[in-house]
Amino acid sequence: MMLFAYVAALLGVVVAMAHYVIGYRVVLQPLFREQTSGILAAKPMRDLTWTMFQLHSLVWAVLGIAVLVNRWQGGSDLIVYLAILIFTVSGLGNLLVLRRPHPGGIILLFAAAASAADIIFN
Repeated sequence: MMLFAYVAALLGVVVAMAHYVIGYRVVLQPLFREQTSGILAAKPMRDLTWTMFQLHSLVWAVLGIAVLVNRWQGGSDLIVYLAILIFTVSGLGNLLVLRRPHPGGIILLFAAAASAADIIFN
């Protein structure tokens, strides 16, 4: 049943897109607008901060799609186990660091659950 692979892919891509767009508008843009003479005054440091913040989005989207493509190609479950690990650690890390339920963390945990269900039911 491909349903769980599709759900994992959809959730991975949705949380990645939301993190990319909302994170940039709500966190990074205001941070970069602040006048500073500190470490973020240098453009390379702002670029590095942007890259490290957005790298998570790329990983989540690629993993979600990889779960689906792996199922299409009848590949090993190793990539799915990796997706479960990264989605779970990211989701729990999000919830623990923010100390409150956060939509991104919850969606990541659902992506991990969908990835696990993909293994169980296939």
